[in-house]
Amino acid sequence: MSTNPSDWPREPFLPLLLLVIAFLSWMAVQAIQLLDDQRALAKAEAQQAMPLETARKVRIAADSLASKLQALADKGNPNAQAVVLELKKRGVTINPGAATVAPP
Repeated sequence: MSTNPSDWPREPFLPLLLLVIAFLSWMAVQAIQLLDDQRALAKAEAQQAMPLETARKVRIAADSLASKLQALADKGNPNAQAVVLELKKRGVTINPGAATVAPP
């Protein structure tokens, strides 16, 4: 066999083998990366569960307070009316039925 590369027989086995190995390696790297991303997302979701629950509780408490304030204002309490009026000026709306309904 000669040392000149142009004289070597050209068989497709080796290039195809290298291509298949490269493709399978790339697929393995992608699969590992996706699994790492999935674990990171699950961890981030778990870390946000407690603050979201706390925010939900605060929202329920604030809605309850606002609906009670609106009820006092409707009964004629001048201080409650002043607070409700100021809240309306600042763009805060009070929904009396939202005191017990929490967002999902």
